[in-house]
Amino acid sequence: TAVIADVAATLTVNGAPVTSGIASSAIALDVGSNTITVLVKAQDGTTTRTYTINVVRAALSANADLDSLSVSAGSLSPAFASATTSYTDLVLSNVRSITVTQVVADATATVTVNGAPAASGSPSDAIALNVGGNAVTVIVTAQNGSTTQSYAINVIREPVNLIPMMMLLLDD
Repeated sequence: TAVIADVAATLTVNGAPVTSGIASSAIALDVGSNTITVLVKAQDGTTTRTYTINVVRAALSANADLDSLSVSAGSLSPAFASATTSYTDLVLSNVRSITVTQVVADATATVTVNGAPAASGSPSDAIALNVGGNAVTVIVTAQNGSTTQSYAINVIREPVNLIPMMMLLLDD
Protein backbone atom coordinates (compact mmCIF):
# COMPACT_ATOMS: atom_id res chain seq x y z
CA THR A 1 0.00 0.00 0.00
CA ALA A 2 1.59 3.23 -1.18
CA VAL A 3 0.38 6.76 -0.52
CA ILE A 4 1.45 9.56 -2.87
CA ALA A 5 2.12 13.12 -1.64
CA ASP A 6 0.50 14.84 -4.66
CA VAL A 7 -3.02 13.70 -5.58
CA ALA A 8 -2.31 14.59 -9.22
CA ALA A 9 0.53 12.05 -9.46
CA THR A 10 0.02 8.46 -10.62
CA LEU A 11 1.24 5.28 -9.03
CA THR A 12 2.17 1.80 -10.28
CA VAL A 13 3.36 -1.29 -8.42
CA ASN A 14 5.31 -3.72 -10.60
CA GLY A 15 3.83 -1.90 -13.62
CA ALA A 16 0.18 -2.23 -12.57
CA PRO A 17 -1.76 0.97 -11.80
CA VAL A 18 -2.65 1.36 -8.12
CA THR A 19 -4.81 3.90 -6.32
CA SER A 20 -3.00 5.85 -3.61
CA GLY A 21 -3.76 4.44 -0.15
CA ILE A 22 -5.24 1.21 -1.49
CA ALA A 23 -3.36 -2.10 -1.43
CA SER A 24 -2.00 -3.41 -4.69
CA SER A 25 -3.06 -6.78 -6.02
CA ALA A 26 -1.38 -9.73 -4.33
CA ILE A 27 2.21 -10.21 -5.45
CA ALA A 28 3.38 -13.82 -5.75
CA LEU A 29 6.72 -14.43 -4.07
CA ASP A 30 9.29 -16.97 -5.16
CA VAL A 31 11.64 -18.54 -2.65
CA GLY A 32 14.62 -16.21 -2.40
CA SER A 33 14.89 -12.55 -3.40
CA ASN A 34 11.86 -10.78 -4.95
CA THR A 35 12.00 -7.19 -6.22
CA ILE A 36 8.90 -4.99 -6.06
CA THR A 37 9.03 -1.69 -7.92
CA VAL A 38 6.84 1.24 -6.94
CA LEU A 39 6.84 4.03 -9.56
CA VAL A 40 5.40 7.48 -8.86
CA LYS A 41 4.89 9.75 -11.89
CA ALA A 42 4.25 13.46 -11.33
CA GLN A 43 1.36 15.31 -12.99
CA ASP A 44 3.76 16.62 -15.69
CA GLY A 45 4.10 13.02 -16.93
CA THR A 46 7.88 13.26 -17.03
CA THR A 47 9.13 13.47 -13.48
CA THR A 48 9.30 10.07 -11.79
CA ARG A 49 10.57 8.55 -8.62
CA THR A 50 11.14 4.81 -8.26
CA TYR A 51 11.10 2.96 -4.96
CA THR A 52 12.47 -0.56 -4.87
CA ILE A 53 11.46 -3.06 -2.22
CA ASN A 54 13.38 -6.32 -1.86
CA VAL A 55 11.37 -9.10 -0.21
CA VAL A 56 13.25 -12.28 0.70
CA ARG A 57 11.04 -15.33 1.05
CA ALA A 58 12.64 -18.15 3.01
CA ALA A 59 12.31 -21.72 1.83
CA LEU A 60 9.96 -23.93 3.79
CA SER A 61 11.81 -26.06 6.31
CA ALA A 62 12.70 -29.63 5.37
CA ASN A 63 13.56 -30.61 8.97
CA ALA A 64 11.57 -33.72 9.94
CA ASP A 65 13.71 -34.75 12.93
CA LEU A 66 12.77 -35.22 16.56
CA ASP A 67 14.70 -33.66 19.43
CA SER A 68 13.34 -36.18 21.91
CA LEU A 69 11.15 -39.24 22.12
CA SER A 70 9.96 -41.01 25.27
CA VAL A 71 7.39 -43.56 26.43
CA SER A 72 5.23 -43.51 29.56
CA ALA A 73 6.23 -47.04 30.62
CA GLY A 74 9.53 -48.85 30.22
CA SER A 75 12.31 -47.13 28.32
CA LEU A 76 13.54 -46.94 24.76
CA SER A 77 16.35 -49.19 23.70
CA PRO A 78 18.68 -47.95 22.39
CA ALA A 79 18.50 -44.56 24.13
CA PHE A 80 16.95 -41.89 21.91
CA ALA A 81 19.13 -40.27 19.26
CA SER A 82 17.61 -38.18 16.49
CA ALA A 83 19.30 -40.20 13.73
CA THR A 84 18.14 -43.54 15.18
CA THR A 85 14.70 -44.47 13.88
CA SER A 86 14.04 -47.92 15.37
CA TYR A 87 13.50 -48.66 19.07
CA THR A 88 12.29 -51.36 21.44
CA ASP A 89 10.38 -50.82 24.67
CA LEU A 90 9.88 -53.75 27.07
CA VAL A 91 6.97 -53.32 29.49
CA LEU A 92 5.58 -55.51 32.26
CA SER A 93 2.44 -57.59 31.81
CA ASN A 94 0.33 -55.22 33.94
CA VAL A 95 0.96 -52.28 31.53
CA ARG A 96 -2.12 -52.24 29.32
CA SER A 97 -1.42 -48.97 27.49
CA ILE A 98 1.28 -46.37 26.96
CA THR A 99 1.63 -42.86 25.65
CA VAL A 100 4.46 -41.48 23.54
CA THR A 101 5.83 -37.96 23.99
CA GLN A 102 7.85 -36.47 21.17
CA VAL A 103 9.42 -33.06 20.63
CA VAL A 104 10.06 -31.91 17.06
CA ALA A 105 13.40 -30.33 16.18
CA ASP A 106 11.63 -27.64 14.11
CA ALA A 107 8.48 -26.07 15.55
CA THR A 108 6.92 -25.88 12.07
CA ALA A 109 6.89 -29.70 11.68
CA THR A 110 3.83 -31.81 12.47
CA VAL A 111 3.62 -35.25 14.10
CA THR A 112 1.34 -38.27 14.06
CA VAL A 113 1.51 -41.25 16.42
CA ASN A 114 -0.08 -44.36 14.91
CA GLY A 115 -1.85 -42.07 12.44
CA ALA A 116 -3.35 -39.71 15.04
CA PRO A 117 -2.17 -36.09 15.22
CA ALA A 118 0.01 -35.42 18.27
CA ALA A 119 1.25 -32.14 19.73
CA SER A 120 4.98 -31.71 20.11
CA GLY A 121 5.95 -31.97 23.76
CA SER A 122 2.63 -33.53 24.84
CA PRO A 123 1.75 -37.19 25.36
CA SER A 124 -0.04 -38.95 22.53
CA ASP A 125 -3.42 -40.55 22.99
CA ALA A 126 -3.23 -43.79 24.99
CA ILE A 127 -2.09 -46.74 22.89
CA ALA A 128 -3.61 -50.07 23.96
CA LEU A 129 -1.09 -52.92 24.25
CA ASN A 130 -1.59 -56.58 23.50
CA VAL A 131 0.65 -59.21 25.06
CA GLY A 132 3.71 -59.52 22.81
CA GLY A 133 4.87 -57.03 20.18
CA ASN A 134 2.99 -53.81 19.45
CA ALA A 135 4.05 -51.49 16.63
CA VAL A 136 4.03 -47.77 17.37
CA THR A 137 4.89 -45.43 14.51
CA VAL A 138 5.77 -41.76 14.96
CA ILE A 139 5.83 -39.82 11.69
CA VAL A 140 7.23 -36.29 11.52
CA THR A 141 6.32 -34.16 8.50
CA ALA A 142 8.44 -31.10 7.78
CA GLN A 143 6.94 -27.69 7.03
CA ASN A 144 7.48 -28.25 3.30
CA GLY A 145 4.90 -31.07 3.45
CA SER A 146 7.03 -33.53 1.52
CA THR A 147 9.93 -34.40 3.82
CA THR A 148 9.04 -37.03 6.42
CA GLN A 149 10.87 -39.09 9.01
CA SER A 150 9.40 -42.23 10.56
CA TYR A 151 10.38 -43.50 14.01
CA ALA A 152 9.34 -47.07 14.91
CA ILE A 153 8.89 -48.39 18.44
CA ASN A 154 8.30 -52.10 19.05
CA VAL A 155 6.57 -52.16 22.44
CA ILE A 156 6.80 -55.67 23.88
CA ARG A 157 4.33 -56.40 26.65
CA GLU A 158 5.45 -59.40 28.71
CA PRO A 159 2.97 -62.22 29.15
CA VAL A 160 1.43 -62.79 32.56
CA ASN A 161 3.68 -65.09 34.56
CA LEU A 162 1.30 -67.74 35.93
CA ILE A 163 3.92 -69.83 37.77
CA PRO A 164 4.13 -67.61 40.90
CA MET A 165 0.32 -67.48 41.05
CA MET A 166 0.05 -71.26 40.75
CA MET A 167 2.70 -71.67 43.47
CA LEU A 168 0.60 -69.50 45.78
CA LEU A 169 -2.49 -71.58 45.05
CA LEU A 170 -0.63 -74.82 45.63
CA ASP A 171 0.74 -73.60 48.97
CA ASP A 172 -2.82 -73.04 50.25
